[in-house]
Amino acid sequence: MNIKYISILGIAGLFSISTMAQQTITGTIKNRQEVPVLGATVSVVGDPAKKVITDENGAFSIEAEKGDYIEIIYADDKSKRVWITNKVMNISLAELDLLVDNRGVYRTGSNQTQSISTISSDEFLKNSTPNFSNSLYGLIPGLMVMQNTGWTDNAELMVRGGGSLTGKNPLIVVDGIPRDLSYLNLIEVETVSVLKDGAATALWGTRGANGVVIITTKRGQYQQRDIDINYTYGIGLPINQPEFADGYTYATMKNEALHNDGLPLQYDKAALDAFRNGTNTDLFSNTDWQKEALRKHSINNQLNIVFRGGGNKVRYYSAINYKNDYGILNKELAEFSERYNSQMKKYDLNARMNLDVDVTPYTRASVSMFGLLREENRPNTSETEMFSALYHVPSAAFPMRTSTNMWGSNYLFQKNPIAQIADIGYYKTNRRLLQSNLKIYQDLSLITKGLRVELGVAYDNDAVFRETGEKSYAYEVNTPILLETGMFEGSKETFGDDSALSISNNGLSSQFIRTVLDGKLIYDRAFGMHAINGTVQYSQESYVPMGRNNTRKRQSYVFTGGYNYANKYLVDVVVNQSGTSVLSNGDKYRTYPAVSAAWVLSNEKFLQSSLLDYLKIRASWGRSGNDNIDYDLDERYWVDAPGFLIQNPPINPANSGGLIPGTLPISNLTIERAEKYNVGIDAQFLKRLSLTADLFWDKRKDMLVNSSNLYSEVIGTGVPQQNIGRMNSKGFDVSLMWKDNIRKKFNYYVGSTFSYLKTAIEENGEGYQPYDYLYRKGKPYGQCYGLEAIGYFRDQSDIEDSPKQVFSEVRPGDIKYKDQNGDGRIDQYDEIAIGHSTLVPGIYYGINLGFEYKGFGIDMVFQGVGKYSRMLNVQSVYWPLRNNNSNISTWYLKDKIRWTEETRDIANAPRLTTLDNANNFRNSTQWLTNGAYFKLRNLNVYYNLPQKWANAMKMDKCQVYLRGNNLFSLDHVKYMNSEDLSINYPDMTSLYVGVNINF
Repeated sequence: MNIKYISILGIAGLFSISTMAQQTITGTIKNRQEVPVLGATVSVVGDPAKKVITDENGAFSIEAEKGDYIEIIYADDKSKRVWITNKVMNISLAELDLLVDNRGVYRTGSNQTQSISTISSDEFLKNSTPNFSNSLYGLIPGLMVMQNTGWTDNAELMVRGGGSLTGKNPLIVVDGIPRDLSYLNLIEVETVSVLKDGAATALWGTRGANGVVIITTKRGQYQQRDIDINYTYGIGLPINQPEFADGYTYATMKNEALHNDGLPLQYDKAALDAFRNGTNTDLFSNTDWQKEALRKHSINNQLNIVFRGGGNKVRYYSAINYKNDYGILNKELAEFSERYNSQMKKYDLNARMNLDVDVTPYTRASVSMFGLLREENRPNTSETEMFSALYHVPSAAFPMRTSTNMWGSNYLFQKNPIAQIADIGYYKTNRRLLQSNLKIYQDLSLITKGLRVELGVAYDNDAVFRETGEKSYAYEVNTPILLETGMFEGSKETFGDDSALSISNNGLSSQFIRTVLDGKLIYDRAFGMHAINGTVQYSQESYVPMGRNNTRKRQSYVFTGGYNYANKYLVDVVVNQSGTSVLSNGDKYRTYPAVSAAWVLSNEKFLQSSLLDYLKIRASWGRSGNDNIDYDLDERYWVDAPGFLIQNPPINPANSGGLIPGTLPISNLTIERAEKYNVGIDAQFLKRLSLTADLFWDKRKDMLVNSSNLYSEVIGTGVPQQNIGRMNSKGFDVSLMWKDNIRKKFNYYVGSTFSYLKTAIEENGEGYQPYDYLYRKGKPYGQCYGLEAIGYFRDQSDIEDSPKQVFSEVRPGDIKYKDQNGDGRIDQYDEIAIGHSTLVPGIYYGINLGFEYKGFGIDMVFQGVGKYSRMLNVQSVYWPLRNNNSNISTWYLKDKIRWTEETRDIANAPRLTTLDNANNFRNSTQWLTNGAYFKLRNLNVYYNLPQKWANAMKMDKCQVYLRGNNLFSLDHVKYMNSEDLSINYPDMTSLYVGVNINF
């Protein structure tokens, strides 16, 4: 009995001591601008039942012990952890403290040991454009964003250049699930984080080698209610369009080229006079195809309506977005038929709902739903084919319409570029996309403090339905006949027929289904000045698209652990056992470990200074993989053989097919592996200047490469690919940002990012080369190769006295090349490394700056690259008249001095020719140009109405703005975009005017 009473008294005593140790901690939460933060949650780490929400003054009051570790989270992205040192705590949420929703493991800021760069919506919304990727140029160190000019193309993203021979694009993750960023609306994005080093990417195992871009969408906020309406009207203005010769100039140049080739001239004086005077246009046309086909600008609209808020237990974020884009095609052509419209146009209607419910103090449910309806329409010809015709068909070829009101054409080019837009039907696709996530967060602190579990499931379904309207058109060919009077008449022939429109609903064009299951057991606890965390995670993903051998399945078992002493010394480890379905049965798993550490020097007493706010050094090593390989590389199959003829009189010989063994399988098949090393520093000075810098090394191995001989005559079969590719990358990233205000009226900032990259291919499977300079090994990834041009042949004797050039017949005015090996021949053995990489720039940088004064503000983003080369090998634009089926641009006629008998001493371009001329039209220093550029990517000019005006209209805020995208470029490439030299939809300068209203 005594023991019983003693036990009761002991427990009561312990409870009483614990209760006495508890105390009320009060404080305020403010953002970087010292504005109180409403709706932030403050909780004790390891005991989430102790949670409070800040009020409109940013104030909170919570029961905790001195020495407890508390966490502040705002809108699920801004986070900060601090130890309680006083009864009153005033805490600031700065940019350094951003939460990365990367499977619930990594944080940026004071607790970060990995190389992760994060920007929030405040930083990129000012660059908002309908295309999400166009808002990221030059803002994130280590993230390279390169423009594509296609109508439906997004910008290309690379993290530290990619680092792989088999691809350079990173994994894109939206709300924890691998997804396409092209569906995102910028206004619904909360943060963009780039995972760069091995410690950050190891968690993604078989998919992390090329870096990971983590995008989190916005969620609701406690104790708030906001309605945001944003409307934007935009126009697109075509730029960098090549100019082509008019009819007379083309005919003159064609004659010159034929003369150079030793061939009969095509146009006599009478024909040239007809071109010059504009007579008989059926035979001697002067059609500006681009002017006829394209209008001067395109139009787009975008409307966003956002509802965001919540109470004490429920938070919501709901957004509805509509946008359209009416393309650049001439309206009259697009509406040529009464039955359909062939304009290039897009419509998007999407909706997002993110809902968080605190079911109990220990249980939270999170639901995310995103739905998209998208329609795209264009003529019933591909984008590339459409614009290729506008570029390649000369103005002198034939008229748009003949004098008999028929579509014009001729025997050589046949397809009329305008008829291919207006009179062949339409091509329409309708996309239906659903993305969904459900997560349950269950605290298990009743078992032991700091323990919790998370369970998640995601389901995505994307389907595209296709509808085509097909028809043909009749066209007229006029062949000139010279009469004795010196006049011409046309021999008219009609081809084709003007068929009726045939509509085909082809049904499902493409589809994929993605499912993800994810479970985590997490322990996160502080003991005095010691904080530890650990996670055991299981995840599996199934991606099933249409088509054979396209399915991908992945499975991962992950452990992560971390230790933090007094926010000074931090260590994190990762062990990831990941499997992928593309590997051989019984050998599908690989291990991806990582370790990272950081030392926060600014928390040391010996480094306390009023100048230094924050200083941390960190280092990491980690491993990740890349399973972007085909199925069944480890299997050998029977394949179709060409067959042979069987004589069977009196019947004609018949072909008899057969089967033969295919390419040999790969033995010991594996996937690409990346070993990443990183050393970095994060610092902040004077509460104004922030700095992040990283040195990195990336060593790749086991990349699949083709053998130098795909077919072996020795063993009589195909040689397999091999896991022998190796490549190294190294460089550094730097980011600087200065933010300040003068008397709290004039706010301004100046920031910059800079990345330097150097790559080297160690092994690519190439065989023996007779000369060292021919090896691609040791050269940068994407290195440009070609012949070294040393001038032009002056005459026939110059040709005879020079080394023989074997590519095609050489005539005076053709390019003369250097004999690199001195064997008296110019052939493939004389190709050398020229310029820099044409795939990845060695230098990438961005400059962003802006200010605001009394509601008026300007933001600008400049971005550029260096150590980058381009090859001007675009047909018709830079390579004229080739194969007698190309055009000639004013670049060749006005910007260059072509070789002629009169200009041979000053020429800087070879002679004109109508032949294939493989000698001139090949990679060489003749066509090599500097790919460096400096561009004004985004400009934002805005005005916030005075608060009293907004309040009078029952608004919390009203902003009007004017934005521009791709406004100017300083580069070395004329008439085309220096980043994308493809013949495609025109490069555009975009201008937007809009209004943003908040209630």
